[in-house]
Amino acid sequence: MFLISQTIEGYTHFTQGMLLFAFALLLRHYFSAYQRHYLRYWSFASAVFGLSEVTRFIAMQASPSLLPDYSLIIDSLLAVSLASQYLAIVFLAIGVFHITRGELPITAVRRLIYYGAITAGLVSVAAFSLVPELAHLESSIGLAAKFSVTGLAVVILSALIIRSAPAAVGPRLIATAFFLIGVKNLTVTFLILTTVFNIDLSLVLAIKALLNLTFLMLAALGVIIWLLESERNNTVMAIQRAEYLNTHDALTGVENREQLVNKIPVFIDYCRGNGRHLTVMLVGINRFKAINDMLGIRGGDRVLVELAERLTNFQPQPLAVARISGDVFAVMFDHLKRRSFILDLAEELLGRLQKTMQIDGRSINISCALGISRFPQHGTRAELLINKATIALANAKLIDNDSVIFYERGMDEPYTRLVDLEPDLKRALKEDEFLLYLQPFEEARTGELCGFEALIRWQHPTRGLIGPGEFLPFIEQLGMASELDDWVLEHAAQLIKRWQGQFDTLVPLAVNISAKHFQQPQLTQKLKDLLKKHNLSADLLELEITENVAMSDIKTGMNVISQLQGMGLKVAIDDFGTGYSSLAYLRRLPIDRIKIDRSFIAELQESDADATIVKALIRLSHGLGKRVVAEGVEKEHQHQLLKELGCDVIQGYYYSPPVAEAHAADMLARIQTQAAVSQ
Repeated sequence: MFLISQTIEGYTHFTQGMLLFAFALLLRHYFSAYQRHYLRYWSFASAVFGLSEVTRFIAMQASPSLLPDYSLIIDSLLAVSLASQYLAIVFLAIGVFHITRGELPITAVRRLIYYGAITAGLVSVAAFSLVPELAHLESSIGLAAKFSVTGLAVVILSALIIRSAPAAVGPRLIATAFFLIGVKNLTVTFLILTTVFNIDLSLVLAIKALLNLTFLMLAALGVIIWLLESERNNTVMAIQRAEYLNTHDALTGVENREQLVNKIPVFIDYCRGNGRHLTVMLVGINRFKAINDMLGIRGGDRVLVELAERLTNFQPQPLAVARISGDVFAVMFDHLKRRSFILDLAEELLGRLQKTMQIDGRSINISCALGISRFPQHGTRAELLINKATIALANAKLIDNDSVIFYERGMDEPYTRLVDLEPDLKRALKEDEFLLYLQPFEEARTGELCGFEALIRWQHPTRGLIGPGEFLPFIEQLGMASELDDWVLEHAAQLIKRWQGQFDTLVPLAVNISAKHFQQPQLTQKLKDLLKKHNLSADLLELEITENVAMSDIKTGMNVISQLQGMGLKVAIDDFGTGYSSLAYLRRLPIDRIKIDRSFIAELQESDADATIVKALIRLSHGLGKRVVAEGVEKEHQHQLLKELGCDVIQGYYYSPPVAEAHAADMLARIQTQAAVSQ
């Protein structure tokens, strides 16, 4: 009976080892497919358990007659078997840790546990080998210790899985298999240590091995079912997420434009049936790009999230809140009829939105504008109401307008004209219909020509020559400003190149740069390439930017201007005095010239205030080592007063209007002739 039990036990160990190796390969395959870390560690556990079983089988089949050092070899094999079992328990525990915590223990902790498990197995074998009464680990005390440790560990792991894993069939099957293995091992421990029952130990171990096979197959079935359930749940969640994102904004969680457009007809039907008015408010953040530049993209996102929360929690509760574009949100109300009530509510809403925000430990104050459209006054369709509110918002964002504006009849005429002009402007760029006109700069002290400013004109095929005021605003709105700047810079460089071949004496040519172009990081490299392409000296090309462009992001503005000056290009601030900056910024900006806006020059003699401002600007600029240009000089008394105030350069119709290229070349020729005569 003993030999039969021992044979059954031995071959059961071998079969169990092979099955564990196969199970390890299956788990490894599932890990490659699903990238779940617990599968990887359970595959390690299965492989190491398999090694333990196969090692025990080899130890049981070894013959003392064939092995000269039989005891040493058997102890070594049993040491490997026991250390492998402890290490397998560790791998199982790490997998369960990942299931319950969603992460793995740190690498240092994992390595410490590995070394501890291996050491415990080796020390156990060594301890029993040194005791003469205990020949090897097959003694009752050794077996009891092994089975009690593994049994308690597996029972604890099963409890953790039941507590933390999803309440589904797969996790429960795995936990049940672990629990039964643990109970089986503890039962074997009890049977080994007790003397009440006269039971053949080899038979107990053989039955134990057979039960292991059964419980192992149950655990394998549980893993497969768990993966199938997990994938099904992931698929369902992905579908739900896709449906959510189809109707909601991913960043802020409020509804998106499509969902709002779908809802508005329902609101309109309700309002029509109940005699109510529907109010659509669009809220936009002023200068949101500057906020993004200051806080970074993630900081800007947090501003949008905070704004969405304030809109959602606003009282009275809106019918709907949606994000319809980058920094524009829509809010709808249906209980307001009187225009004054709507205006009061809009002002209250803006007040709530513009309260100080705490973003990344910084106090941020934002400025918002609000455009309003109404049903039935402004339309009966969703897109029409949104478009009208968009037009009102665009007007509210203009510098001189109120921050809350209702849509009014005629507001959309510029936008209609914009749509009509777009194909013409794109064709004009493609067909090279634009021209450069040049307005001279006069050196105030000597009255000599000291430079030109490049000004754009449009030679329309049917309308003739068109001034910049009729198309430049539309160029900005259509996002074509950078393209037009590139055209002007290229043609200005070509013009300077031609003049280099005609004249010995040249004067600088100033080019205006739009806000969008100035904020592009590749501007500096583009200008380097332009100068290199035409082999031009940097001092022959000057750049002009408005003060609002320079001040919108003072740090970036200073960096860009410094880079341009490092190339040898001069930079001037155009229209100074019309923006929101103070004279103190002049000290920080590394500019070469300041152009006083023509609005101060127009009333120079009639207005003491304007004369005082111009005088202060000139003195301050000179104190900072910057030259001053007065633009828009049209009358003799203006010219004379500016000279007396110490203005450096004068530009305007008094000296010369903008002229065509040929006329500008004649002016340069006269300078060259005068220089030759004086010699």
